Amino acid sequence: MVVRELLVLLALSLPLAAQAKDRERCPYCKEDPSLMAGAGVLSHAPGVIADKGGEELIAKLPVSRWRFVETAHLRFASALGDSAIDQRDRERVEAELARLRAALPDVPSKPRKLDPWLRVHLQAMKGEEFYARFQALLQVKDADFSAERRLDAPYMGAGRFLGEKDKFEVVLHVSRENHRRFTESFSGVAVNDSFRWHFPGLHKLLVSVPVEDADLKDDRGLWPHIAHNLSHAFLCAYKHFSYDPPVWLDEGLAQALEKEFDPQSRTTEGEEGSLRDTKAPADFVAAATKLVASGKAPRLAQLMAAKDYSELGTDGSVTAWSITRFLMDAHGERYARFLGGIKGQLDAQGMPSGEDLPGLQRKLLRELWDWSPLDVDEAWRVWVKAGGHASGKQ
Repeated sequence: MVVRELLVLLALSLPLAAQAKDRERCPYCKEDPSLMAGAGVLSHAPGVIADKGGEELIAKLPVSRWRFVETAHLRFASALGDSAIDQRDRERVEAELARLRAALPDVPSKPRKLDPWLRVHLQAMKGEEFYARFQALLQVKDADFSAERRLDAPYMGAGRFLGEKDKFEVVLHVSRENHRRFTESFSGVAVNDSFRWHFPGLHKLLVSVPVEDADLKDDRGLWPHIAHNLSHAFLCAYKHFSYDPPVWLDEGLAQALEKEFDPQSRTTEGEEGSLRDTKAPADFVAAATKLVASGKAPRLAQLMAAKDYSELGTDGSVTAWSITRFLMDAHGERYARFLGGIKGQLDAQGMPSGEDLPGLQRKLLRELWDWSPLDVDEAWRVWVKAGGHASGKQ
C-alpha cells in the first residue's frame, strides 16, 4: 500500500463518557510516576490519536474498554482483550515479561495468559525497542533531529520523530468492522486490512490494525505484523515524508525487520493495506536460495523500476528482502548512508524531491560502493551461495 494523503482530518476523543468517569487504573505500574518512568511510559491517559475531537467516533466503535499508553516516540490505543500463551511460545513470552518485570515488579513470572494491561505494556516496551533498532539501522539518534528544519545543518526533515513533528501511533481494533469505520472516518476509504496513513498537516503517521483473524489473535503473530507496518511508517517518516521511498527498498526492509521477530511471519502489501499472507513462501531463505540457483531471480534494475507492490510479485518481494538482508548484514554502514541519501534528496531550491529515484539509487550505488545494479546482483548472488543468510538474521 502506498501511504495516501489526508483527505479529511480525523476527530477522535478516545475515552467514552463512562470510561472518563471510571477509568481503570493499570495494575502493574499503578500509574505511579516512578514506576511508569522505569517502564518508559509517559502516560496511560486517553490522549489524542490522529487529531483532536469529541466522542462521536468512539460511539461508532463499540468496545468494552480502550487502554492507552504513550512513550517517548509512540502512542498505542488498544481495545484488545486477553491473549492465551501457547506453550510453544512460552520461552519468548517469559523473556519479554522478564524485561518488563525489571521495571514493574508486579508483572507475573508465569501467567497463563496476557491480560489487556500486560499486552499494552509489552507493546509499548517492544515499540520503543523497535524504534531504537530502526535508529541503529539508520545510524542516527534523537539528537540528530530538531523540532524544526535547520538550514545551517545537513537536512534531517522537519521534526524530532525521525523527521516528522509528532509521534507514531498504533490503533489496535477487536474487529474488522471497527477498523473499517475508523479508517473511513479520516481517509474516506473503508479498508479491510491493516492501514497506514500520513497526516501532512499534523506531520505524523498512524497504523491501524484489525486484530480479528486467527493468525493475529495472539501477540506472537501480532507483533511482527505491527513491526512490518511500523517499518514502513518509520522509513516514510525519515527526513520527513515528502515523497514515497522506492517500493523494493521499503518492502525489503519491512520484510527483513518483521522476520527478525519471527522468520515465518509474512505480511504482504495490497491496494487497500497490508495483511498476513499464508500464500507467500513460508521459508524466505529457501525461496531466495532457489531463485539464485535457478537464475530466475529478478534483477535489481527490475525491482528499482517497480512503482507499486503488485509489480514486485512474490519473487520480487523475496529478492528485495534477500538483497536488503545482504546490504544490512554485509554493508551496514553504507546501507545506512544509502537510505539517508534516498530519503534526503533536495531540489535546486533546497526542497525535498522524489524526482528520478531510480537515477538517484544508481548515483548512490556508484558513490558508496562503486557498483552498478548489475554489480549488486552479482555480489548478492555470491553472498547467497556462500551461505550469507545462515550467518545473519532471517
